[in-house]
Amino acid sequence: MGTIPAYPDFANGEIVTDTKLDTIKAAGDFWASPPRCSAYLSAAQTLTTAVAAAIGFGAETYDIVQSGDSPMHDNATNNSRIVARTTGKYMISGQVEFASNSTGVRSVVVRLNAAGVSTGGTLILQSVQGAVTANATTVAFGPIEVALTAGDYIEVFGYQTSGGNLALNAGSAQTFLRVALSAS
Repeated sequence: MGTIPAYPDFANGEIVTDTKLDTIKAAGDFWASPPRCSAYLSAAQTLTTAVAAAIGFGAETYDIVQSGDSPMHDNATNNSRIVARTTGKYMISGQVEFASNSTGVRSVVVRLNAAGVSTGGTLILQSVQGAVTANATTVAFGPIEVALTAGDYIEVFGYQTSGGNLALNAGSAQTFLRVALSAS
């Protein structure tokens, strides 16, 4: 698991060394491109009415980690999860786009370490809105900053009450989850 490079301390009158300059450069390089991931729904996923389900993100826009770390997201295995590889505070945001249907409500729940269970783990946020007439209904969430320990993961669950099955619209601008390290 990754660690956040620390800036060195300097004593009054201390001579700057190559080692301290290298440490400053490493910290600057890290924060210029911190760990972050954006995963999205790559094929439509159908939700049964009144049943919450984890959203499987089958593709990524980006997945940036420190050298030697595992990716934050896997497109096939546990693809509903984005995993923190470095302990710190993360900004979490995204949206879920439900296919056009004017009946019922649409809900998105974001959970920490839920193991694919819509009531598992810790609730981070929930967003609910009524269906939009004659258009897709988009439920956006975040950004919200959450402290994560290396190995923690975020999952998104969709829920709808249209009275029948309803698809989630796929695409990097339709249904996605973004998780980015923002502070130590």
